[in-house]
Amino acid sequence: MATARFGLEAAPNDDEFIFQLDDEEKIRQARDILTGIEDSKVHVQGRVVAEKADHNPEWNFHLDPGSITFFHEADDDCDASAHYVAMQLDDVGQEGFLPGNIWAPARSKITRELDS
Repeated sequence: MATARFGLEAAPNDDEFIFQLDDEEKIRQARDILTGIEDSKVHVQGRVVAEKADHNPEWNFHLDPGSITFFHEADDDCDASAHYVAMQLDDVGQEGFLPGNIWAPARSKITRELDS
Protein backbone atom coordinates (compact mmCIF):
# COMPACT_ATOMS: atom_id res chain seq x y z
CA MET A 1 0.00 0.00 0.00
CA ALA A 2 1.30 3.42 -0.93
CA THR A 3 1.63 6.08 1.73
CA ALA A 4 2.58 9.72 1.46
CA ARG A 5 2.91 12.55 3.94
CA PHE A 6 2.13 16.18 3.29
CA GLY A 7 2.63 19.44 5.12
CA LEU A 8 -0.42 21.54 5.80
CA GLU A 9 -0.80 25.14 6.86
CA ALA A 10 -4.25 25.38 8.43
CA ALA A 11 -4.28 29.15 8.91
CA PRO A 12 -1.89 31.98 8.18
CA ASN A 13 1.14 31.78 10.46
CA ASP A 14 0.08 28.39 11.83
CA ASP A 15 2.83 25.86 12.47
CA GLU A 16 3.04 23.05 9.96
CA PHE A 17 0.68 20.14 10.50
CA ILE A 18 1.58 16.81 8.86
CA PHE A 19 -1.07 14.50 7.49
CA GLN A 20 -0.68 11.07 5.96
CA LEU A 21 -2.54 9.52 3.06
CA ASP A 22 -2.67 5.81 2.27
CA ASP A 23 -5.02 5.89 -0.72
CA GLU A 24 -3.41 6.23 -4.16
CA GLU A 25 -6.24 8.39 -5.55
CA LYS A 26 -6.03 10.82 -2.61
CA ILE A 27 -2.24 10.94 -2.92
CA ARG A 28 -2.66 11.87 -6.60
CA GLN A 29 -5.19 14.55 -5.67
CA ALA A 30 -2.82 16.06 -3.09
CA ARG A 31 0.03 16.09 -5.61
CA ASP A 32 -2.29 17.73 -8.18
CA ILE A 33 -3.07 20.45 -5.63
CA LEU A 34 0.65 21.05 -5.04
CA THR A 35 1.42 21.34 -8.75
CA GLY A 36 -1.60 23.54 -9.48
CA ILE A 37 -3.39 21.00 -11.69
CA GLU A 38 -6.24 21.04 -9.15
CA ASP A 39 -7.24 24.59 -8.28
CA SER A 40 -10.77 24.22 -6.92
CA LYS A 41 -10.85 21.58 -4.20
CA VAL A 42 -7.57 22.58 -2.57
CA HIS A 43 -8.39 22.63 1.16
CA VAL A 44 -7.94 19.63 3.46
CA GLN A 45 -10.45 18.13 5.86
CA GLY A 46 -10.52 15.00 7.98
CA ARG A 47 -11.62 13.37 11.21
CA VAL A 48 -9.64 14.41 14.30
CA VAL A 49 -8.04 11.60 16.29
CA ALA A 50 -7.10 12.83 19.77
CA GLU A 51 -3.66 11.25 19.99
CA LYS A 52 -0.17 11.83 18.67
CA ALA A 53 0.96 10.05 15.53
CA ASP A 54 4.49 9.07 14.53
CA HIS A 55 4.22 11.17 11.37
CA ASN A 56 3.02 14.27 13.29
CA PRO A 57 4.78 14.21 16.70
CA GLU A 58 4.58 17.96 17.33
CA TRP A 59 0.81 17.85 17.74
CA ASN A 60 -1.48 16.13 20.26
CA PHE A 61 -3.85 15.04 17.49
CA HIS A 62 -3.77 13.82 13.91
CA LEU A 63 -6.18 13.19 11.06
CA ASP A 64 -7.48 9.73 10.29
CA PRO A 65 -5.92 9.05 6.85
CA GLY A 66 -9.03 7.24 5.61
CA SER A 67 -11.22 10.26 6.38
CA ILE A 68 -9.20 12.91 4.55
CA THR A 69 -10.80 14.63 1.59
CA PHE A 70 -10.30 17.89 -0.27
CA PHE A 71 -12.88 20.66 -0.54
CA HIS A 72 -13.65 24.09 -1.96
CA GLU A 73 -15.67 25.69 0.86
CA ALA A 74 -16.12 24.53 4.45
CA ASP A 75 -18.82 24.78 7.08
CA ASP A 76 -17.87 27.47 9.63
CA ASP A 77 -18.40 24.98 12.47
CA CYS A 78 -15.48 22.90 11.17
CA ASP A 79 -13.03 25.78 10.66
CA ALA A 80 -10.23 26.39 13.16
CA SER A 81 -6.48 26.77 13.30
CA ALA A 82 -4.40 23.75 14.27
CA HIS A 83 -3.36 25.53 17.48
CA TYR A 84 -6.98 26.13 18.46
CA VAL A 85 -7.90 22.48 17.81
CA ALA A 86 -4.92 21.38 19.92
CA MET A 87 -5.91 23.67 22.80
CA GLN A 88 -9.60 22.67 22.65
CA LEU A 89 -9.08 18.97 21.93
CA ASP A 90 -11.44 17.84 24.72
CA ASP A 91 -14.25 19.87 23.11
CA VAL A 92 -13.90 18.43 19.60
CA GLY A 93 -17.25 17.03 18.48
CA GLN A 94 -19.14 18.71 21.32
CA GLU A 95 -21.29 21.84 21.52
CA GLY A 96 -21.00 22.64 17.83
CA PHE A 97 -17.18 22.59 17.74
CA LEU A 98 -15.99 20.42 14.85
CA PRO A 99 -19.21 18.37 14.53
CA GLY A 100 -18.54 14.70 13.84
CA ASN A 101 -14.91 15.40 14.84
CA ILE A 102 -14.36 16.82 11.33
CA TRP A 103 -11.72 19.52 11.05
CA ALA A 104 -11.96 21.52 7.83
CA PRO A 105 -9.79 24.63 8.05
CA ALA A 106 -11.22 26.99 5.41
CA ARG A 107 -7.86 28.58 4.56
CA SER A 108 -5.83 25.39 4.69
CA LYS A 109 -3.27 24.72 2.04
CA ILE A 110 -0.88 21.90 1.30
CA THR A 111 2.64 23.27 1.48
CA ARG A 112 4.82 20.31 0.52
CA GLU A 113 5.19 16.56 0.21
CA LEU A 114 7.59 15.07 2.72
CA ASP A 115 10.20 12.51 1.76
CA SER A 116 9.08 8.98 2.56
